[in-house]
Amino acid sequence: MSLGFKFYSYFNGILVHKDSLGNKYYHDKKNSTKRWVVYAPGFGPDSLPTQFHNWLHNTSDEISSFEAEESNQESLVKRRVQKHSVKHKETNNKGYNSWQPK
Repeated sequence: MSLGFKFYSYFNGILVHKDSLGNKYYHDKKNSTKRWVVYAPGFGPDSLPTQFHNWLHNTSDEISSFEAEESNQESLVKRRVQKHSVKHKETNNKGYNSWQPK
C-alpha cells in the first residue's frame, strides 16, 4: 500500500471497521457509497469475508453482522489461500521437454 493512499484514507475517509486480520474498511466523508479497504501487510483480496466484499461493492449496507464471523476468519482465509495456491510443476516427471532453439 502506498504512503499516498494511506494519507488519502486518513484525510478523506472515515474508518468503518478493522477486522481481526488488520484490514481497515473506509468510506468517503462526503459520499458514503464510495468505499475501500486498506489490506493488512501480507494480505490481499482473498482475505475479505463475504459480508465485507458485499459492503465494498454496495450490495449491502449492513455492518452489524461482521463480528460474528471474525473468530473463524483466520482459518477461513488460510483455507481459501491454500485452495487457490499455484502448485509448481516439476519438468522431469511429465516427460515433456520444451523446445530449445539451436
